Amino acid sequence: MTPSTTLWCVRTVELLLRNRRFRVHMGDDVSSWRRRVNGLPQGSVLAPTLFNLYINNLPATLSRRFIYADDICCPFKAETFSEIECNLTADLAHLAKYCQYWRLKPSTSKTVTSVFHLHNITSRRELNVQMNGHRLRHDPRQVYLGVTLDQTLSYREHLTRTAAKLNSRNNLITKLAGTSCGCLC
Repeated sequence: MTPSTTLWCVRTVELLLRNRRFRVHMGDDVSSWRRRVNGLPQGSVLAPTLFNLYINNLPATLSRRFIYADDICCPFKAETFSEIECNLTADLAHLAKYCQYWRLKPSTSKTVTSVFHLHNITSRRELNVQMNGHRLRHDPRQVYLGVTLDQTLSYREHLTRTAAKLNSRNNLITKLAGTSCGCLC
C-alpha cells in the first residue's frame, strides 16, 4: 500500500471509532448519553475485519484454531482424555495471557468443552479444562456458528432443528400463497 492509501485507511477507521455514544433504555426510563471509548460498533460490517487484524498475532497453540469474528474454536485430537485436558488447559492459559496483555476479556461462562468420539460411552465423559482458574462447562451438544455438533458428529439434532424451521416457514408461505396479499400473481 502507498502511504496515502494507508493514511486513508487509518482515517476511515478513526471516523468509525470517534465520538461514539450510547444510552440505555429500560422500560420507560432512559439513561443519559455516555461516550463509548473502547470496543467496536456492534453489527458493523467492518468490525469483524478490524477485530481479526487486532488478534492477528495470536500465540501458537498445540490445538488448531478456527476463528470467525470473536469466536475461537480450539480442537485437539489425542489418544487419551488426560492429554486433551492438559494441552487444552495449557493452550487456554497462553490465549488468556495474550488476551490480558491486549486488554481483551475472554468469557469463561461462554467458553465450553465438548468431546466428539465414536465410542458412545466414552464420548459422555466431561473434560476437566481450566481457563483463568475456572473449570469450563461441558456441553455435549455444542452450537458453533449456528451448527449443532453432537458427540458423534452425526448432525442429527442440527438436521432435525433445520427441518422443523423449514417446515414452519413452508407452512407460512403456503398460508400466504392462499391469500390475496400473499399471491405473487
